[in-house]
Amino acid sequence: MYATIAVTLAVGSLWACAPAAAEILHFRATLTGAAETPPNPTTGAGSAELTLDTESKMLSWRVTYGGLSGPLTGAHFKAPPEPGSAPGSGVDFTPPLASPIVSSARLNDIEIGDLRAGLWSINLLTARNPHGEICGDLERAP
Repeated sequence: MYATIAVTLAVGSLWACAPAAAEILHFRATLTGAAETPPNPTTGAGSAELTLDTESKMLSWRVTYGGLSGPLTGAHFKAPPEPGSAPGSGVDFTPPLASPIVSSARLNDIEIGDLRAGLWSINLLTARNPHGEICGDLERAP
């Protein structure tokens, strides 16, 4: 009887330590000048669709945009800053930056946690708006 209880507890402990099942998560954002800080009056707009594979930790995205004041000089995802630190980490997009931007990157566990918690945003930069012409917060999508 005690052996059966011990085996049951051991198997239960192993099951509790098993990694979580992999998920495919979807995110989206609407990009506008009004969402920038401070807001800007650009006529530009865009959208982003992302997919995260939690097993491989790969984030893939497609970002479309138009109507900007000029060509993109940069684009990135922004994460929140750690308390008492410089602005948060992020994932910079690599060229080409023409619409649509289609790419991917491997995330670490902290980045995945922040993304899942709804703490990431996307920012597109131009020469006229070097801190961001359009941006938007990423949110879970069905």
